[in-house]
Amino acid sequence: DLSGTWLRPKTGKHVQSYSCGGGLGLRVVDTGKVIMCGAKAVGGGRYEGTLTSTEDGNQYSGTVTFAGSQLELSGCVLGGLICKNETWSRVK
Repeated sequence: DLSGTWLRPKTGKHVQSYSCGGGLGLRVVDTGKVIMCGAKAVGGGRYEGTLTSTEDGNQYSGTVTFAGSQLELSGCVLGGLICKNETWSRVK
């Protein structure tokens, strides 16, 4: 099940995961801003797609991995040479 609400510790904001465009979607709850839609399952609870940064609005190659009550998010540029990772906790 893709649906859930997650706490992004860096900003204190809640992000909802849901089915979007035939894949995984992520949207910031208080603004409704979609930061990912249509990410494809690649196995092991992992999804790959395009992420839109809430900070600069730029798009990045992204992966989302579900692991129980945690979601690991990674956004990369330059073919994966530079990546940033965050771990989010499930709120519901």
